[in-house]
Amino acid sequence: MFKKSTHRFVSLLLIIIVSSCATYYDKSRATERQLIAGNYDDAQKKIGANKFLAKKRNALLFNLEMGKVLHLQNKFEESNRYLNEADRLMEQYRNGFETAVGITVNPSLQPYIAEPHEQIMMHYYKILNYVQLGKMEDAIVEVRRLNEKEKALDIASNSNEKKYSQDPFGLMLMGLIYEADGNDNDAFIAYRNAKLSYDNDQTGLYQNNEPTSLEQALLRTANNSGIAYESKEKYDLNYAPHGELILFYESGLSPVKAEKNYFFSLSENAAGFFFQSGTIIVPVVYNFKGNNPNFNPASLGFIRLAFPYYVSRSSVQKNNSVSVNGETKTLELIEDISALAFQIEQDNFFKNLGRDLLRLTIKKIAELSLAQKNEYLGTALNIANTVTEKADTRNWQTLPSQIQFLRVPLKEGTNTIQLKTNDGKSTSFEIIGNGKMIFKNICEF
Repeated sequence: MFKKSTHRFVSLLLIIIVSSCATYYDKSRATERQLIAGNYDDAQKKIGANKFLAKKRNALLFNLEMGKVLHLQNKFEESNRYLNEADRLMEQYRNGFETAVGITVNPSLQPYIAEPHEQIMMHYYKILNYVQLGKMEDAIVEVRRLNEKEKALDIASNSNEKKYSQDPFGLMLMGLIYEADGNDNDAFIAYRNAKLSYDNDQTGLYQNNEPTSLEQALLRTANNSGIAYESKEKYDLNYAPHGELILFYESGLSPVKAEKNYFFSLSENAAGFFFQSGTIIVPVVYNFKGNNPNFNPASLGFIRLAFPYYVSRSSVQKNNSVSVNGETKTLELIEDISALAFQIEQDNFFKNLGRDLLRLTIKKIAELSLAQKNEYLGTALNIANTVTEKADTRNWQTLPSQIQFLRVPLKEGTNTIQLKTNDGKSTSFEIIGNGKMIFKNICEF
């Protein structure tokens, strides 16, 4: 009778294993199809009906996805209700109240923790929402919070210019909002920090990608705030007396995560324990023999690790142009979210690999220990661990692949703007030159 029940238990768990292999992308393709078709109302409904996003551990992800799709519908107030909740959850998880669930728990079963670039993008959409609502004071508060995120990124990377640290896009956005608010001193500081980030970057993400308008913005805000700043270039400091359009063009969809299986063995040498899979060697900072003097790493056999990795979704659009009152200007790449995702993956690869391998090893040791006492219970634990062993393939999937940028001086009165992309698409709209900085973002998947 016991064996019959065990077989049923095993069969049920195998069904669960098969059903749990689907990635978050697999569970969200219906939303993607609606986004690409431009059916944002339907995309919102798909997100709301997604049972995976309804789980408590995915609350942050749900609010990010919902906040973005509501932004696309120009429902800025409602969008920020979701993004503010996402912001609150980020702070809660950062403080460790919800994530202290133990080293043996698979990350996919823990509350979703936003990637660093996703945190920057959350503030980008919140700021744009506030600007569109005419709530500049709230936008300034959000800029200050963005500044804290930038500092935290720098600290987390130990100011390593070979890793993703401070994000010049976020710093540029800070400068733009401060300048729009008439705070040239803080705008200059933000622009200066952005320039330093561009100049010092060694990842290849930002070198030679500094916007052509940045030097002019530095000189103008320095002059307006009485700061001494020397520039090799000469600019008209009053180049936009009738106002300026700050245009962001978002294109494509950011990468998604898939699952890859690695097989490691645990070995020991004079330096200590290490995991090895082919040419990949991961040192282990853990004293196995301190807990068990008779520990033999060979008894573990091979360790299968399900590990997430990014996969590109969309082709990159380049050389897009904007016609302003008949004069053609070229958009500049200011944030390559796809490249950022792959850079962050590279930065954290060995750290995350070591963490997950240690987690699996501790679970494997528990299985072996239990099996020595009771074979059936050991088998049940092995199956349960297999069920929960899957890669964490969650990420914010409604983000664009790239953001391009242009500052456009306006004439007084009506200005006709036409955006042309190299795939033949064209978008036209009108902007009234009223002496102010006007922010607009366009998203095309």
